[in-house]
Order: sequence, then C-alpha cells, then structure tokens
Amino acid sequence: MNPAVPEASLTALMHLLTEQALLSMGVPHPMVKEVPPANPVVARFYVDLISVLKEKTEGARTDAETAQLDEILYQLRMRVMDLQPAVESPGAS
Repeated sequence: MNPAVPEASLTALMHLLTEQALLSMGVPHPMVKEVPPANPVVARFYVDLISVLKEKTEGARTDAETAQLDEILYQLRMRVMDLQPAVESPGAS
C-alpha cells in the first residue's frame, strides 16, 4: 500500500467526512490555499451523514471508535450551531 494513503477503515471514513464538514463550515485546510465561503446547509449534510454512519455501525464499532465518533459529532454540532443557529436539514419544512 502507498504510504501516503491511509488504510481503509471506519476511522479513515470518519475523518474524511469530518474534513468535508469542516471545509463546508469555512474552516481552512492546510493543503488548500483558498477556502470557499461557509455553506451551513452542506455542513449540516455532512454532520447528518456522520450521524447515519454512527447509527448504521451501532454494535460493530470498538469502544475507541465509538468514543471518537461521539466526540466528532459533538464538536461538529457545536460548530454548526455557531455558524448559523437555525440551520435546517434539507427537506425540512
């Protein structure tokens, strides 16, 4: 395996989705020079995807993965709330 590419794992998937959520919130990434403006709707979508991942992997995660997933969701939800208090999920009335 290429040393620059991490092993495919639940943790790698969590980090990939987290990175996309943060970019959608306007948080700069060290590898990207220009950061697009924050898009709360897209950020909320990525947080919701991580929530689905948590729900669908219930009972199949290690304790460490569960703790990491809980912490990621907590931190991202706090950032989304700071970004725009009344973000609605797509399809919400």
